[in-house]
Amino acid sequence: MDLSIIIEQIVKLFIVIAIGYIGAKTGYLPVQYKEIISKVIVKITLPLLIVTSMMSKELSADTLVNVGIAALSACVVIAVLYGIGLVSAKLFRLKEPTKTVHSLIGATGNVVFLGYPVIAAVYGVEGLFYAVIYGIVNDTFLWSIGVYLVNKSTGKSSSKEALKKLLNPNTISCVVGIACLFLGIKLPGVLFDTLSGVGHLTTNLSMIFIGMVLSTISIGKIYKRISMFVVVILKMILAPIIAAFVLKLFGVNPIIAGAIVLQIAMPAQTVMSIITNEAKSDVSYSAEYIFLSTVLSIGTLPLVYYLAERIV
Repeated sequence: MDLSIIIEQIVKLFIVIAIGYIGAKTGYLPVQYKEIISKVIVKITLPLLIVTSMMSKELSADTLVNVGIAALSACVVIAVLYGIGLVSAKLFRLKEPTKTVHSLIGATGNVVFLGYPVIAAVYGVEGLFYAVIYGIVNDTFLWSIGVYLVNKSTGKSSSKEALKKLLNPNTISCVVGIACLFLGIKLPGVLFDTLSGVGHLTTNLSMIFIGMVLSTISIGKIYKRISMFVVVILKMILAPIIAAFVLKLFGVNPIIAGAIVLQIAMPAQTVMSIITNEAKSDVSYSAEYIFLSTVLSIGTLPLVYYLAERIV
């Protein structure tokens, strides 16, 4: 498989990030606009993307076992990586809310905006289906437990108020999407295409938002964030390779295993910057890590793919 496919997807993301960065840096796009873009993504485009992505898939009895493998793999990997994130945060003496942000960005990944197109190109429709299953677990964790933890870590919300954050447009959309997936609910063609089109605006809007956030921080200081480089090595190289060996040991289908491994290796979840922004958390830390991990993924994703193909 041509490794240029993976690199091309990442380059496309960076072009859009650059548009947001330059627009904000030059004043063409007032920095305050990022608040509006954030709310449009969280309340409109991302919920529609989640629901329509699930509704576009078919779930048959023959695939249930493999779905279970993909879902279980995602649960175990996310739980282990989050635990490692907490330990590494303590070692680097990170304080709240940075500690929680550090742990979450090391447990989740850009499994939708980058993962889906890359895996579809590499493994086709079958690989994409299992990438979506992993994505469901990833996004459900992020938009439920993740949102709760980020809001709680700021100290500006009580546990009760943070718990209320669990009920948000994206948590609801995950529940609705899962129900539609298992019940086989479909929308009329025209309506589905329209809602799906609006949902897919999420990718470029998120990249523009990240670019605008990056325009307000000193990217030159990223190299001093040793904790970020540790997360990159653990999350984007070691974890997916270890997972490849484990999946091979259990005899998992190579396409399913490959899709899971690449999802684990994805760089930071782009919407983490949006979640931290909404919660008034450490948005600079999340934006810097998104930038760093996405840049480094130009090299790490091809490496993991190359190694995984020889393992699984």
